[in-house]
Amino acid sequence: MSYTAEISRRNPTAFLFIIDLSASMGTPWQGPTTRAQCVSDALNRVLHELILKCSKEDGIRHYFDIGVISYSGLGVKDGLPGSSVSLFRPIFRLEEEPLRLETRRMKVPDGAGGLVETETKFPVWFDAKHAGNTPMVAAFERAAKEVAEWCDAHPAAYPPTILHLTDGDSTDGDPEPFAKMIQRMRTEDGNVLLMNIHISNGGTSIKYPSTEPAHPPAAGLLYRMSSELPPVMQGTAQALGYDVRDSARGYIYGADVVDMVQFFDIGTRAANKAP
Repeated sequence: MSYTAEISRRNPTAFLFIIDLSASMGTPWQGPTTRAQCVSDALNRVLHELILKCSKEDGIRHYFDIGVISYSGLGVKDGLPGSSVSLFRPIFRLEEEPLRLETRRMKVPDGAGGLVETETKFPVWFDAKHAGNTPMVAAFERAAKEVAEWCDAHPAAYPPTILHLTDGDSTDGDPEPFAKMIQRMRTEDGNVLLMNIHISNGGTSIKYPSTEPAHPPAAGLLYRMSSELPPVMQGTAQALGYDVRDSARGYIYGADVVDMVQFFDIGTRAANKAP
């Protein structure tokens, strides 16, 4: 385990988000908003934050390549706008090509200890269009192909980080073989990091375990599909209040909205290595 390579314009890293948009993602989640919309909002915020990390006086620097895969009854799709030969886009391309800018109201500090509501522009790259079944195997097969090509093209890079979110079970077979294939992929700096989060409206909750859960069966599957957290991610998870021990996997089962937001934060922690 290394994960010490410098992230720079000459040597960027990559983030790949794999998002389940099956019909069940239309279920309300801890309020009137659907799971799909909550996930979409969180992912768009993360993409915006990654752009801000790359924003310098001379423009958006190419520290990251970004990819998004959505999978549902509509198939396995490139989740970002515009056309591209590769699933991965350089970060500056995202800044140039949002789907749209939405006007949203938010509360900000008023300078006197209170909050005031104001309007702000919210860039949207990823839309929450949910439908049909859960072709998880096909999604991981596509991810394996794209990540292998990226690693071949960037042999000295900080390894790609893959963050997969789902609320259910695969409907097209067993995704574990493709997940294991991805986990074996590597650059000179270490193996690809694969993290998984299962979201739900309650019930069993398992967060960053160090041993395979016995129940429910789906929890064990996603555990085996998840990589061990590097020390920097362990530290971030601990700072957020999670009981993270040695050999903890990048995995949550039965996550709520707060867990999901923090999962994205932990998973993109490598971004802080950029200058």
